[in-house]
Amino acid sequence: MTADLAALRAALPSALVALDFDGTLAPISPLPRDARPLAGVDRLLRDVRATGATLAVVTGRTVASLLQVSHFGAIPGIVIYGTHGAERWHAGHLRAPAPPAGLGELRVSLPGLLASVGPDLWLEDKGLSLVIHARLTPDPDRILEVLRTPVGEAVAAAGLGVRPGKEVLEICVPGLDKGAAIRELLGDDPAAACYAGDDLGDLPAIGAVNAWAERTGRPALTVAVSASGAGPVAGQAGLTVPDPQALLALLRQVLRVPGPTMKAPS
Repeated sequence: MTADLAALRAALPSALVALDFDGTLAPISPLPRDARPLAGVDRLLRDVRATGATLAVVTGRTVASLLQVSHFGAIPGIVIYGTHGAERWHAGHLRAPAPPAGLGELRVSLPGLLASVGPDLWLEDKGLSLVIHARLTPDPDRILEVLRTPVGEAVAAAGLGVRPGKEVLEICVPGLDKGAAIRELLGDDPAAACYAGDDLGDLPAIGAVNAWAERTGRPALTVAVSASGAGPVAGQAGLTVPDPQALLALLRQVLRVPGPTMKAPS
C-alpha cells in the first residue's frame, strides 16, 4: 500500500480526511458519555488540518455529545457531522433539521417494550433519533434479535427506519446516513479522500468514497477498524486495521509525523 499512501500524502493540502469517532478514534464504551478519544488524537487531527486538508468527523453521536467528550470543537476548521449526518457543525454554527414527528410516539411506547425483554436495555434519546442499547445485557446479539421484529413494526408504523450497529438498534429518519454527509463534503472537489470507520453505519460513507474514487480516478483510502479483520466494513474498505491505536499509527504514517511506527497493512 506504499504507493496509495504516498498518493494520499502528496494530495493532502487539498484532500478530504473524514473519520468516525466511537470505535475509530475512541474505544467503544458501554455508556456513550464515558467515551474519550485516544491519547494523541487531538494532536493528530490538528496535524491533519495543518496540511491544509479538510478535516471532518462523521459520527453517530449528536454533535453536542461529541463536543462534550472531546476537545474537537477547538480544532480550527474542523467539520462535525452528528447523528449519522443529520447534523452539521462548523465554526460554532449548527445545522439540524426538525425532529421527526414519529419519534414522540416511540419515546412513549418503547420503554415498556424494552422493560418486557430485559432490565439492562436502555434507550438513548438523541433528539433526531432513538438508540436501543444492549451492550449491558449478557447476550446483546440474542436480545437484539428478539427485539428486531416488534421494534421494526413499531418504527415502520411511525414512518421511520431502523439502523443496526454494534450491540444497538438506532431508530432514524430514512435516507439520512453518513454517505450523504460524505457526498456533501466531496462536493467541494477534493484532490483525494480518506475515510475510516468501524461499524455498519460507516458502510454508506465508505461506499461514497469508493464510488467517488472510481468515478474521478483520484487517490482514496478507506479504512475499516476491525479486531477480527473480517465483517461487512472490512469487506468494503481498502485497508483494515485491528483497533483505533493502529488507525492512529496509519494516519501518522500518511502524515509522516512522529509516533509509534506501524507496518503498512497488506
